[in-house]
Amino acid sequence: MSSKIKLFLFFLLFSTSLLGQELDTLIDLLEPLPPNEGRVDMLNRVVTQMRERNTYEAVKYASEAKELAQQLNYQKGLGLALENLGWIYYRRGIYSDAFDLSMQALNISEERGDSIAIARCLNNVAAISYEKERYGDAIKLFNRAYNIALRLGDEETAVRSLNNVSFSYLGLKKADSAEYFAKEALQQSIKTRQGYMPAFSYRILGDIAFEKGDMEEALKYFEQSMQISESTGNYFIQASTLHRIGKVYSKQKKYTKALEVLNRNVQIARKNGYADELERTYKLISDINYAKNEIALALEYLTKHLAIHDSLINQRNSERMGLLSAQFESELKQSQIELLTKNAKIREEEINRQRAWSYFYVGCFILGLAIAAILYYSNRRIKRLYFELERKTAQVETQAEQLSNINKTKDKLLSIISHDIRSPLSSLRGMLNIVNSGNVSKEEFSAITIKISNQLDAVYEDLGNLLQWTQSQLQGLSVTPESFELKDAIEEVSMLFTGSATSKKIEIINKVNPGILVSADPNHIRLILRNLLSNAIKFSGEGEKVIITSSVEDSIVTVSVHDEGIGLSAEEIPKLFDPSAHFTREGTANEKGMGVGLLLTKEFVDKNGGLLSVVSAPGKGSTFSFTLRKAS
Repeated sequence: MSSKIKLFLFFLLFSTSLLGQELDTLIDLLEPLPPNEGRVDMLNRVVTQMRERNTYEAVKYASEAKELAQQLNYQKGLGLALENLGWIYYRRGIYSDAFDLSMQALNISEERGDSIAIARCLNNVAAISYEKERYGDAIKLFNRAYNIALRLGDEETAVRSLNNVSFSYLGLKKADSAEYFAKEALQQSIKTRQGYMPAFSYRILGDIAFEKGDMEEALKYFEQSMQISESTGNYFIQASTLHRIGKVYSKQKKYTKALEVLNRNVQIARKNGYADELERTYKLISDINYAKNEIALALEYLTKHLAIHDSLINQRNSERMGLLSAQFESELKQSQIELLTKNAKIREEEINRQRAWSYFYVGCFILGLAIAAILYYSNRRIKRLYFELERKTAQVETQAEQLSNINKTKDKLLSIISHDIRSPLSSLRGMLNIVNSGNVSKEEFSAITIKISNQLDAVYEDLGNLLQWTQSQLQGLSVTPESFELKDAIEEVSMLFTGSATSKKIEIINKVNPGILVSADPNHIRLILRNLLSNAIKFSGEGEKVIITSSVEDSIVTVSVHDEGIGLSAEEIPKLFDPSAHFTREGTANEKGMGVGLLLTKEFVDKNGGLLSVVSAPGKGSTFSFTLRKAS
């Protein structure tokens, strides 16, 4: 450990006691204050000091600050109270409420021109984007917050933003970028003595070392993170770091040490309501006990993990729906504002036209000799206004149609989720009931665990398709074409289905010739292949084959996925690509789906300049083909 870090830790240990005394002093000063703006400011200072230490107490003070600021119409205090509440709800994993509160705070801060508050709010909104796995959007928002904080000399928010940028790059699997920003944040936080922030940086550096397989290096960073987070009283980083230390010891097969650390994690997570940490820790404890052949304990902790996991799945689905609803409402409000603005402009144009006629008549009375000239120019003006009126009216009609389409998309999305997500979750619950009965052998326990994992993977894949389709309906698709080899992409996607194909004794045969280069968005093509292969396996029976072929004609490459499965009738084929039909059917092993995979596939093929076609007959299998441009 360098002398600079040792000096920082010495200062931190000294300053932490002062911070604790400062918080106690602030609470004492708060008690006699009357319900005025000064009390709101003091409440917000208390919450800012407390929110990483005790979320339950912090939310009480933040709620009082919000209510009092609203009564006083004190916008500055209200904005800070809402930002604090947004961060607290984010820490608890209640993302839709966190998003709503943070956006309210951001709007107030932007209206007031309070740049420091804007930077804090942007960190909240970006953190929620990270949880939605929109890492690129999160990085943009964190960078914006960092630049604002740097310009205004807000060192705490600047370091916080740098750490968050690093964590987002880790989500993108860009370890080099994550390491660069984590070390930059660490250097700045030590230089400016920013409380618990170095703990966050050390934790990220530990994550990077863990991903590289350097367990000793990872453990060193995690222990430094624990030392700082304990001294600053930051329970969230303590809990998350203890879990990571437990993972390192588990990798090293030091199971006793791992369980000691993880039990500390459970105590902190329970005390502070960190449900995500409990879910992950219970699963890790179950795995360790299973490795130690402690089957009863493994089953006990797996049951605890699954109970929290089931609750969190429901909460996360609810949070995703809340965030989607917020996005829908934002789109609707924006469209309504545009409609009202255009109507106001049309009314103003009409008033101006009437006023022009009035001036014309007055001018005719006063200047009789100029009647011909006035009529000529007035008629030209009338024609322009009439043309503009027609153009504005057409825009209004277009906006109305867009509003209608947004509502239809919203209704369609809610209908699909409410109808199709229940079935796999009900099946999953049935498996969990079998596990909870306790009457299972080790072999049965392993088999059930595999089935549960497969069910969760299926639900996750369906939700991924559904969210991709929803995003394409709301925001459109962004295509980034690249030149890549087709056979490699097919091999990569085929590997993902090795397990499901093996379980049904299905052989996947890739007959695509090497050396065929295509020009398209590689991420889109992988999704297209993933959906077509998934359907081919889903509707094939045991012992059958799935064959992937290609042909090249001029500058067009045709890719075909053929199965020997149950096939489709001539009446069913048109329903595959009709959004209003919501066509779905069970696979040969009773697999279920949401009916949006082929809709998304067709849209991605179209956006990449290709054509999707299908040839099928009942009992004779199906062949799905799509075209791509050959790379020059």
